[in-house]
Amino acid sequence: MIVFITGGSSGIGRRLVLHYLARGCSVAAVARREANLADLYQSLASDRGLLRTYCADITDKQIIAQTIAKVEQELGAIDLAIINAGVTYQQLEPNLDLECFNEVMLTNAIGSTYTLVPIVETMLKRGRGQIVGISSLAAIGSIPRMSTYCASKAALNYQLEGFYWTLKPHGISVTTICPGFIETEMTVKHQIPRHWCMTLDRAIPQIVKAIEQKQRLYCFPFWQYQFVRLLGIMPDRIKEHIFNHAIEKWFPRPPLSLRSDRA
Repeated sequence: MIVFITGGSSGIGRRLVLHYLARGCSVAAVARREANLADLYQSLASDRGLLRTYCADITDKQIIAQTIAKVEQELGAIDLAIINAGVTYQQLEPNLDLECFNEVMLTNAIGSTYTLVPIVETMLKRGRGQIVGISSLAAIGSIPRMSTYCASKAALNYQLEGFYWTLKPHGISVTTICPGFIETEMTVKHQIPRHWCMTLDRAIPQIVKAIEQKQRLYCFPFWQYQFVRLLGIMPDRIKEHIFNHAIEKWFPRPPLSLRSDRA
């Protein structure tokens, strides 16, 4: 099986690369940080499967299309495409930082679509394939300090849902996975309390199971998913109390120098 993974040099993407290599798959790991890709190759190239790394930025429409074409030329037709690359951003001041807004939307929503379109084109020609988008529970409802990130992931969710219904009759499955806080480089950097974070060792098997079952939408961990859904139906006065008081207690503000982080 040929597996294509963006954001494959760290966090969830890196662990998925490791998983599919161990299963004997040919894996194309794509990321924008060349040093991280080199480290990935040196540490994982001896695993059972075949690993190829590609340095590319998904926000460059031409480059990512060329990269996908190169992957299919070197490894073969992509069977499973995991769109995982993304940006996190905490809005620490009341005014919106438009530079960070543009970066987050361009990467999480537009760049992901830049990646999806050429992959869909090749899968349609063959009449088979599987697409997986790693989104976030942040897509389900907007919260203070994370509204830009929430909006970008909501856009990705709706895009993937549209692809699901459009592509299903053509033999292509689409899965949207919405994790809560996972203990990765990003959550550590942004000082998300560890008791809110699921370890990668626990998260990856759940992601893989959802992929194998070809679920349309999978949200986890369950308690965080239910909490986010509950927020959506709470009266505004209770929600205001949570946002103005509890959020500050649960999620201490990181240093002002921490803006965004890309996978």
